[in-house]
Amino acid sequence: MAAFQRKPDPHRQLTSLENRLAVCQQYTKLWHDYFRFFSEELRDRRITDQEEQAFFQMMYVLASNQYRFVELAGKYFKDGDGILKVLTDTVSLQYIKEMSDAQYSQLLVDWHTIFIMMNKAIGKLKAEWQAEEAKKKPKK
Repeated sequence: MAAFQRKPDPHRQLTSLENRLAVCQQYTKLWHDYFRFFSEELRDRRITDQEEQAFFQMMYVLASNQYRFVELAGKYFKDGDGILKVLTDTVSLQYIKEMSDAQYSQLLVDWHTIFIMMNKAIGKLKAEWQAEEAKKKPKK
């Protein structure tokens, strides 16, 4: 009899609300960590090769996982192109350092707007997950 037990569907596990929420939270944390690279004044700092390499690696991870984040956030996040715009506007720390004040200010606004939208999406996914969990619990 045990031989005929249904195996868990890996696709169902990947698209479960719990997994979607975890992936979205992880991506949002990376987005936050990415901001730390350029949130402090860069103009008077010497940027090392190691910093540039770490920044590039962070951008690579964010760009590589952007589509997955947008898909898993689903209807709650609609600005996947905004993520790509910010990433393409920040090709290197040296480039950010040389931005005009207006460009830098716009970059900060764009980053923060996306960060807020990411957190709203996470909040909506959490609410959906909690509602799903509440339905599973037996009523007293």
